[in-house]
Amino acid sequence: MRFEYIDPFVNSTIDVLHSFIPSDITRGALSLRSGYEMQYDIAVGINLSGDSEGSVFLNMTTETAVKLCNLMNGVELDDLTSLGLDSISELANMITGNATSVLNDMGFGLEVHPPLVAANGGEAARTFEVEIFQIPLFTECGEIKVNIALKTN
Repeated sequence: MRFEYIDPFVNSTIDVLHSFIPSDITRGALSLRSGYEMQYDIAVGINLSGDSEGSVFLNMTTETAVKLCNLMNGVELDDLTSLGLDSISELANMITGNATSVLNDMGFGLEVHPPLVAANGGEAARTFEVEIFQIPLFTECGEIKVNIALKTN
C-alpha cells in the first residue's frame, strides 16, 4: 500500500467528525496489522477501486455509534436503530468521499462504492491476508479505529 493514502483518510475522518463533535479529537499511534477482524461490535466498510483497490473500515463500539448518531441527528436514542446505522454509513461516505477527492486531486484515480455495515462480528467486516494500517482516534463519543487496506493495481 502507498503511504500517501493514509493521511487523507485520517485527516478526512478528523475533519468530518469535527463537524459533529465540538471537542478535541486525538490521533493515536499508527500500527500495521496483518488481516483484519472487528475489534469492536460495529464496522462500516467502504470499498475502493481504480488505481488501487481495497477497503477503509471505521470500527467502534455500539455505544460510540449511538453517541455519534445522536450528535449527527440532534436526537437522544439509547440504541442503535436503523437511523443510527444509516447515519454511521453516511459518516463513512462523507469521510471516504472527502479523502478520495484529495487523492484524486493528487493524481490517484479511486472510485468509492456504497458502504457496508457489519454489527456484532458480521462477515462484511473481515478481510484476510491483507496489510492494514490502523489509526485510533479518541473522541468524546469514544474510540474510532480507522483501518486502511489498499493495494496498488
